[in-house]
Amino acid sequence: MPVRAVSSRRGGMTGTTVDNSHAVSRRVQRVADRVSSCLPWPRTTRNTCFFGLRATPGGPGYFSRKLAQEFHGQGMRVTHNRLRSAQSALLFSVSWGDWFHRLCRLWGVRTVLRMDGFMLPSYFDNRAQPHGFQKRALSPSAMRLNYRMQRDLLWADHVVYQSVFCKEMADTHLYNRRERYSIIHNGVNLDWFRPGLGHSGRLRLLAAGSLRHEYMLGTVLPVFARLWRSHDLELHVVGTLGRICRRQLADFSHQNSEASERIKVVGAIDNDDMPQQMRQADVLLHPRLGDWCPNVVVEALACGLPVVCGSWGGASELVGAGGIAVPTEQWSYGEEFLQGMATAVETVLASLPDYRARARQRAEAELDISRVAEAYALAMGLRHACK
Repeated sequence: MPVRAVSSRRGGMTGTTVDNSHAVSRRVQRVADRVSSCLPWPRTTRNTCFFGLRATPGGPGYFSRKLAQEFHGQGMRVTHNRLRSAQSALLFSVSWGDWFHRLCRLWGVRTVLRMDGFMLPSYFDNRAQPHGFQKRALSPSAMRLNYRMQRDLLWADHVVYQSVFCKEMADTHLYNRRERYSIIHNGVNLDWFRPGLGHSGRLRLLAAGSLRHEYMLGTVLPVFARLWRSHDLELHVVGTLGRICRRQLADFSHQNSEASERIKVVGAIDNDDMPQQMRQADVLLHPRLGDWCPNVVVEALACGLPVVCGSWGGASELVGAGGIAVPTEQWSYGEEFLQGMATAVETVLASLPDYRARARQRAEAELDISRVAEAYALAMGLRHACK
């Protein structure tokens, strides 16, 4: 029997048509925001901050939405197109150029750069890849992005790194910032992402998030194949599936017909529906190495869902005692990593109630979005708004 798939699309338009329409709309909105931001809007006495990114698909856009909602709740106004009316500007990944920083200094607007991912030369090393796999070429556009980040690291009044790992990578490959910076993990609404009452039936592994690259399901599926029979497991796959991941699922189904009956592909869902998926799972498998501060790990911990991940990357900083970080080297997805992930899953399952409790405790202590917002407000010079 093939892997079970559940469609999450709604409405009469095709997914491609909807995605293209939204992409065009977002581009038009970005142009309008830039034009409007250059206008000399009147200053305001209200605590106002400028966000350089609206709520959009992907990690940075999703965090922008969460942080804006929390700022509103704490009495601060967020604008995306009236730069001069703001006391500070939060930049996501990159600015619009050196001129943006000059304009902010002219108008007395404090600039804060939130460092997001860039193209690590150790990964984009131009190696040949099999057909359908992610290209490993460092393209001119990627090089321009890295250069823009270097410039912003120099220009910004303050820099926020999402993890210690994020700063270490930026220091090594872009620019070593030695002052006026903070390390602030991403946060989550603990009232929305919270533990549930559990579920009946088989133990469930969860693979969630953006599943675009070959190493994601290339790790999850072999781990599941090793454990499903001895632990009576099932696997749910929730998130955006790239072409290579869809092919990996098809190949696995063909080669492992009995195990594939226990795999359910939910696909992409609205983030507001993610808590339900996490409350019904027992372990989140997060094999991606070298990420800064994955939202899916933050959300899992908040739901009391233990996480098994690799030690190289920002995810291991988040997990703490709420899961297991498997020792590994950079970009090392080989047999040793697979066995380490499988062993870690078994360890968690053997003490599942304890790991569930520690996962939630970790989120409550470190990842509450209200505290994260206060830390951002402090970095942006809006401390009085958080009293």
